Amino acid sequence: MPHGNSMNGRMRRSGLHGGSGKEGCHCIMRMSSAIDIIMTLAAREAVAAEFGEIRPEHLLAGILKFSEVDPAAAEGLFRGAGHAPGEDLSVLSKVLRERGIDPARLRRELRAALGKGGMPFKGGVLHRSPETRRLFSMARELAAREGADILSPAHLLRAALERPTRLMAGLPGMKPEGREEPPSPRDEAAPEASPDAGDFSAMGMGELTRVLKDLRTRLLDAVFGQDHAIHAFVEGLFSAEVVAASDEERRQPKGIFLFAGPPGVGKTFLAETAAGILGRPFQRFDMSGYSDPQVGVHLLAGVQRSYQSAHPGELTGFVKKHPRSILLFDEIEKAHLNVIHLFLQILDHGTLEDQFTEEDVSFRDTLIIFTTNAGKRLYDDPNSSGVHPASGNFQRKTILGALEAETDPRTGRPFFPQAIVSRLATGYPLMFNHLGIAQLERIAAAELDRMAGLMKHQYGKEIRFGTLVPLCLVLREGPGADARAVRSRAASFVKSEMFNVSRLLDPENFDAVMGDIDCLVFDVDPLDTAGREVKDLLQPVSAPSVLLIADPLPDLAGRETEAGVAFLPAGDAGDALRMLESEAIDMVLLDLWMGDAATGGTLYRFDHVPGAARAVRKGRELLREIHEKHPEIPCYILSSAGKAGGTLSVDDELFLACVRSGGARGVVDAGFLAADAGTPEFSAGMAEIRKTAEGIRRERRAAELAARRKALAFDTAPRIARGERRIDIRLRNFRLSDAVAAEDVRETLRDVERPSVRFSDVFGADAAKAELAHIVRWMKDPGRFSAMGVRPPRGILLYGAPGTGKTLLARALAGECDVTFVVASATGFVTRYVGSGPENVRRVFLRARRYAPSILFIDEIDAVGKKRGRGSHQAYDETLNAILTEMDGFETSRRRPVVVIAATNLVSQLDDALRRRFDREIEVDRPDRAARAAFLSDRLRKRDGWDVSSRVTERLAGQSAGMTIAELDRVVALAGRMASAGSGVVSDAVMEEAFERMRMGEIRGPSDPDTLLRVARHEAGHCLVGWLLGERPVQVSIVARGGAGGFVEREAEEERTLYRKPELEGLIRQAMAGRAAEILYYGDEDGLSTGAAADLRSATRYAERMVRDYGMGEGVGQVFIDPGRLSDGPLAIRVMTAAGKIIGEQMDRAVAELRSRREVLDRLVAALMEKNRLTREELEIILEPL
Repeated sequence: MPHGNSMNGRMRRSGLHGGSGKEGCHCIMRMSSAIDIIMTLAAREAVAAEFGEIRPEHLLAGILKFSEVDPAAAEGLFRGAGHAPGEDLSVLSKVLRERGIDPARLRRELRAALGKGGMPFKGGVLHRSPETRRLFSMARELAAREGADILSPAHLLRAALERPTRLMAGLPGMKPEGREEPPSPRDEAAPEASPDAGDFSAMGMGELTRVLKDLRTRLLDAVFGQDHAIHAFVEGLFSAEVVAASDEERRQPKGIFLFAGPPGVGKTFLAETAAGILGRPFQRFDMSGYSDPQVGVHLLAGVQRSYQSAHPGELTGFVKKHPRSILLFDEIEKAHLNVIHLFLQILDHGTLEDQFTEEDVSFRDTLIIFTTNAGKRLYDDPNSSGVHPASGNFQRKTILGALEAETDPRTGRPFFPQAIVSRLATGYPLMFNHLGIAQLERIAAAELDRMAGLMKHQYGKEIRFGTLVPLCLVLREGPGADARAVRSRAASFVKSEMFNVSRLLDPENFDAVMGDIDCLVFDVDPLDTAGREVKDLLQPVSAPSVLLIADPLPDLAGRETEAGVAFLPAGDAGDALRMLESEAIDMVLLDLWMGDAATGGTLYRFDHVPGAARAVRKGRELLREIHEKHPEIPCYILSSAGKAGGTLSVDDELFLACVRSGGARGVVDAGFLAADAGTPEFSAGMAEIRKTAEGIRRERRAAELAARRKALAFDTAPRIARGERRIDIRLRNFRLSDAVAAEDVRETLRDVERPSVRFSDVFGADAAKAELAHIVRWMKDPGRFSAMGVRPPRGILLYGAPGTGKTLLARALAGECDVTFVVASATGFVTRYVGSGPENVRRVFLRARRYAPSILFIDEIDAVGKKRGRGSHQAYDETLNAILTEMDGFETSRRRPVVVIAATNLVSQLDDALRRRFDREIEVDRPDRAARAAFLSDRLRKRDGWDVSSRVTERLAGQSAGMTIAELDRVVALAGRMASAGSGVVSDAVMEEAFERMRMGEIRGPSDPDTLLRVARHEAGHCLVGWLLGERPVQVSIVARGGAGGFVEREAEEERTLYRKPELEGLIRQAMAGRAAEILYYGDEDGLSTGAAADLRSATRYAERMVRDYGMGEGVGQVFIDPGRLSDGPLAIRVMTAAGKIIGEQMDRAVAELRSRREVLDRLVAALMEKNRLTREELEIILEPL
């Protein structure tokens, strides 16, 4: 067993070097060879029970197991070891008998009492726990008192019996003689450490409160966008100090904090800043350097003296020197699992053995901070842009659950085992925000100011920045910018621009020019030439909308227009919530007291208003409801320096309560509301409100651009103004550029775009467009529908024949809504890799959320969404289940909605569960004649070298009934190819030939004259009988195409839905007219040919439906006959007999009609033989006399 061997070797080295220095035993004492076997057995017990260390209970189990070994077998085991085990076994048996201990029974009870430790062995070295090391020290002392020079198993057993652990003491025969309770580890002497700065232990609670309030204020000034984390951190410090002062038995570290959140948001900075303010020793451990299982442990806890590279541990050495330090373990998830398990000992027992000194180092007075980027499902949800800055107040269980569920993609294992998560639960887990544009702008401004100070100090030149420059630098970073990147890029921007200035000057002139310069000015050029989106982003034009909630409401009639702020007053909660649903609100101003300033007798008994005071109950409830329903709208609390007029002062403690429970963003002095218009107080207050509201609107616009994966791009142009002793560096040529997410760059298609297609570009599908108009209205004004109680649409299923424009229609919907269009084909979900289907589904839904607001279009969803059954494939079933799961949990926010559009050609085959996930099923039908004509006119009009008349365009629109837009597009493309191979011009003839070729097929080779004449007589019969029935064929052709020798084309009656019996009989007569003409010319026998096969099929279909479906057949009656009942029985014979009678009657009538008009029929045949094809106009000349 590898760990057993390592443990044995380790124990031998410990024996050679004597005991721990703490116990003061420096004698050289050898260990019995039997102890090697006992430690192997103890290690096996620890591994089996899933413990990460060897505890005294495991050691005792090993001793008991060894005592059961047969002496003869033991002699064989230790032959040549220099030590006979017989004496060891004899002494062990004697001790056990004296105490009345049954080894086998005690071992079973010991295992049952110890249970499972929850830390499966992952390889490496299994260390002794501090209690086990103390047990060895006691055993050495016993051996030394007896004068023994060998440490034996009996010494270990006696030590365990004299000083058992609490668990061992409760077992039969294990209670120590003369002692009621086992000693506490704190009973042992520990070396005194020198006191550190920042020690709170000597402070009273009042002084502690003052110090921590000062810490909170200074952290809020230094760390941007993490107010909720700062408040929680300071509260945790207070709790840790109070508990530490009152719990003398505590062994764990004084405070344990877990900072979770995205990278670059201030987790490390907060810890470093807090340590600096408190003046406590601070050490940061970058855990990415502890990814090796052995090296990581050795770096933290040291290497034993017996090794050549022996050294004290970095962690243990620092804590021994600074016991009241603050320890930061940065990005803990990057450490190896063995290293993470090492923290269990620190968090549980508050000690860690330094392998070099073999001393236990106490962590009892340390503050430990872990940071991690894990927990993405909380902070990286694109639909909410992470934890909202005003809340971030997730429950402890929620944060820890997210951490426990996240796995390392490299290994597939959880970053945090359940054992370490349970220890972290005893501390203070905090979730940090994604930083918003406003916070990043402040960081950029601070970094620019820092660079200006450095340049002033180094070169004596002043640097000034325009107010929009920090914002431009932030927006240039695009989506996903963090504090670290913004700070770095801001510094690089200043340096690179100064370098660019120096490049434009000759070295000989540089010093002379710079000598005439006092300052550099960075600013933005006028935005006159910038696009609308850029202008709206950098300099909003319209007045911001501010919802003012107060009771009583101040009189602002006409005064808000003076400062360019549109106030929407609301006197109660109902009005406020209705306005938030229906209006586009930029920010909220809330009076917490809402007319209840005099309520509650506790109001003035404290120095600060309690957060739960009755006087602010209504206001805080409204604040909480606003935050829950509209977390994207910031809410500011109105405060007044005085206590008149109903609005009281909001101090830091009351504001903190509002931040934590209701997401308040800030406090606004309400004095300007009572001031007269035009006064400095009123103007200053309004200007501040406008500035704040514009910043919020700008932040929202920037977030929308980030969701669209857009970044701000600009150029810089320097100008030397020696007369003004300055250099101007202007930011100009503002534009938006694409910033596609890295995980989407590899997509082979443009799967993420914002289409320019509109409904007007979609020909036909008018009914579908009318249905989808609701989606457009909702996406453009979600507030109005929310106010009406209409829930957002979740999904739309488009179905119809292939080529009807379902994909284009979905793209046009995204264009009409002006949102991102994310497209995926269900045929690509399932690949040859196991589990690829569900994974691809999750990925595409995640992409839709990332680019929200968006339209997610899934084409050919029937590829994975067909009805499940016995013959369905497991991979496709799993993929379908993944789609169902995603759509079940597909919540959509009001400001960043996602609508799923799916398309299929086989709606009837879709799984019922899938169809239920869609709100509407919309049919995209084939285009009607008007739509086909519009498409052809549009396509033919937009091209050079195309000369197709409107007459042909209209005729082709009529002839193309049943064709889709895609098929017509293929006709146009074929006409272009044919023209390019010929004259280069698409004429009427070329267009008509392309149409016929696409529809009927290529022209076959010439037929012999007799066959051609027979075809002409056959088609003439069809044409003449149809003419007599009132139909005017579009054309008659005897040119053989595809499988047809000729054809008569009728104009489709697209709108017709009902036929009478005479009309159906006419259709049958017309179908049989070709054979009737052949019989007329060639006789009853020779007139029968194979050319009538398609005609017979058509006539039989009409006649059979007359009898079976419409009740029009003699001998059957007015009944409907289910086709499933028709087999080869008598009923089928009766139906076919009745249908045959109908066909025979119409055949006879066709022969009679043609015989009576033989002369006209001959003229028609002659014209066909002459021209091969007759149009309607030519037919009208020949057949007009009829």
